[in-house]
Amino acid sequence: MKFVERILNTLSFGEKWAGGICFLLLTLLMIADVSKREVIDTVFNWIMEITEAYPKTSLAGAVGDWSVYIAESIHGGTSGFLEWLGLGGIIWAQKLSLYFMLWGGLFGSALASAKGSHLRPEIADKLLPKKLLPYVKVAEQWVISFFFLFLAYLSVIYVLESISLDEVNPVTEIHLWKVQVIFPYIFISMGFRHLCYGIFPALIPSDINEATEALELAEAELSESNSRGNH
Repeated sequence: MKFVERILNTLSFGEKWAGGICFLLLTLLMIADVSKREVIDTVFNWIMEITEAYPKTSLAGAVGDWSVYIAESIHGGTSGFLEWLGLGGIIWAQKLSLYFMLWGGLFGSALASAKGSHLRPEIADKLLPKKLLPYVKVAEQWVISFFFLFLAYLSVIYVLESISLDEVNPVTEIHLWKVQVIFPYIFISMGFRHLCYGIFPALIPSDINEATEALELAEAELSESNSRGNH
C-alpha cells in the first residue's frame, strides 16, 4: 500500500505543477496581449508620427538630408514591423489562453478529487446506519472509478477521431487533438486514483465539505454569542 500511496502522491505532485504552469502561462499571455495593445502599439504609432512629420520640420532642413533619410528609414522599418505584428492584441493569445485555462481547470479537478474536496451528496450519510458508511464509501470509489474509466474510453475515441479528421484550429494552427489529449489523461488519472481508493480504503482522503464546515462554524459562533448574552 505504501508503494501505491507513493505513486498517487507523485501523480498529484506532477498535476499540481502542471496546473500551476498552465495558469502561469495563461497570466503571461494575458499580460502580453494587453501590453501589445496598450503599450507597444502606442509607442510604435508615436514613433511613426514623429518620423513622418520630421522631414517637414525646420530641424530637418538645418541638419541635412541625411537626417531625413534616417527618419524615413526608421518610419519604413517601424511601419513594416507594426504591420507584421498586427494592430490590436495578439490574435492567438486569447484562444491559447482558453486552452491553458481548460488544462489548468482539469488538473485542478484531479487535485480536488485527490484531496477529497469534490462535491458529493450527503443524503446517504444521514439515512444509512453509521456501520454501513465505510462500505458505502468503498463502493462509491469503485463506481466513481468505473465512471471515469468509461469517460476515458470515450475521450480516447474522440481524440482518435480528431486525429483522423486532422482538425486544426485556424487561429492558433494547432492540431486540436493536442489540446483534447488532456481529457483521456485526466479521466484515466482520476479513474486510477479512485480504483486505488477502492482497493485500499485506508488511502481514501477525508471528505472536505466547505459549505458544511462554514455552516457548523456559523452555528457555533451564534450559540456562543447567545450564551454570552444570557450571562
